[in-house]
Amino acid sequence: MIADAHCHLWRRWPYPTTPPPGAATPNALADEMAASGVDRAFVVAAAIGGEDARTQNLRNNDDVAEVVREHPAAFRMFADVDSRWSPTYHRPGAAERLADEIARTGAHGFTHYLGDFDDGWFDTASAAEFFATAESLGLVASVHAPPAWHASLGRLAARHPELTLLLHHQGLAGTDEEVEGLTALAAHPRIAVKVSGFRYVSATTPPYADVRPRLERMARAFGADRLAWGSDWPVSTQHHSFADAIAFADDAFAFFDASERDRVFGGTMLALYPWRS
Repeated sequence: MIADAHCHLWRRWPYPTTPPPGAATPNALADEMAASGVDRAFVVAAAIGGEDARTQNLRNNDDVAEVVREHPAAFRMFADVDSRWSPTYHRPGAAERLADEIARTGAHGFTHYLGDFDDGWFDTASAAEFFATAESLGLVASVHAPPAWHASLGRLAARHPELTLLLHHQGLAGTDEEVEGLTALAAHPRIAVKVSGFRYVSATTPPYADVRPRLERMARAFGADRLAWGSDWPVSTQHHSFADAIAFADDAFAFFDASERDRVFGGTMLALYPWRS
């Protein structure tokens, strides 16, 4: 079974670019999944789009939760909580907002997009309460964490040993030095990495050949049980197809055996975030 660990759905196309065919609708995603043999998808909510009403997605959590309720066999979600575009980003009351969003959406995980630079928030009492709440609720934390945050993530994981942290897009590690910092996080058994968004960590065009040797280093450090493929649809369609997102990862993991590849392409994600009815 193939499961997509990282994709998005939006009511409005949130970027100042021409939207792809079908934009970011559930039907368009379902069609892509069916054509590529993908059975399930985890939608990462993202309330983006700026101040323009034509691109805003302020209620993306509600929109995605509705899709999950309507298509329970195909989709699950990570609720967007206090991400960097939010007016409540790293403001007091984060733990309460997390609990409220989880109760309202029924999600078993949340996403938190961090800024490019570490602002020290992980070491605050507010963050401690936020992640303790996530830990107590048994949530998966799907985190967009640029390399500047990786050392702080390691300390966070040590303080919250029961919290599952799932890093977006190879931890956004695009250099050998950044990969070294990322692989150090493999010492924390509940940190996993999404094999997604190759374009974010590549200096080349598709098929992003420069990613492969760094990805192998990550794979050897984390193992197949802590790697999960994601398409980054529909953002990725500005650069390559949904099918290509599978093909790039499949080619990069040629050194894995069949069982390990099965875990990367679905088993890992379904173990981290159980598909509850």
